[in-house]
Amino acid sequence: MSYSPYDPFGRDRAQEAEGAEPVGRIDQLDEHGRLVVALMRGAKLAAKDSDIAKVYGQMMMVFERHARRPLMWHAPNCICLGADEAVMVRFVRLASNGAREDAALMAMLLIRADIASLAVSLAEQLGLLIQTAIRVDSHAMRPPGAYH
Repeated sequence: MSYSPYDPFGRDRAQEAEGAEPVGRIDQLDEHGRLVVALMRGAKLAAKDSDIAKVYGQMMMVFERHARRPLMWHAPNCICLGADEAVMVRFVRLASNGAREDAALMAMLLIRADIASLAVSLAEQLGLLIQTAIRVDSHAMRPPGAYH
């Protein structure tokens, strides 16, 4: 990396913004995917001390500490699906469906390879918790007025 006078760490702002590049729309996702994106965007879908909130918090701590670049996401009410959001949806889905190797490959798009297996374990837990919540009460995790 070369030094930038605007950023003492030499990060390329254009490269960081690639994670926010629109690649789809929220309405193209199923409920599981929409919930993952809503969690990324900061929606208060679950109680602070719930299993979903705890596992999501742990997973995001891993991503924040070991990310190749900062993760990007859109505003809570935006209908666009950003690149990082799409990767995260696919990552959590693969992990929760038992495709650990494929999930690890997705994780390595965002974090270091030596940390991917930890992230996969957390994503698997998160995905299974989301699937359970949807089966038990599909309206329980929706913020008021969201997603029809």
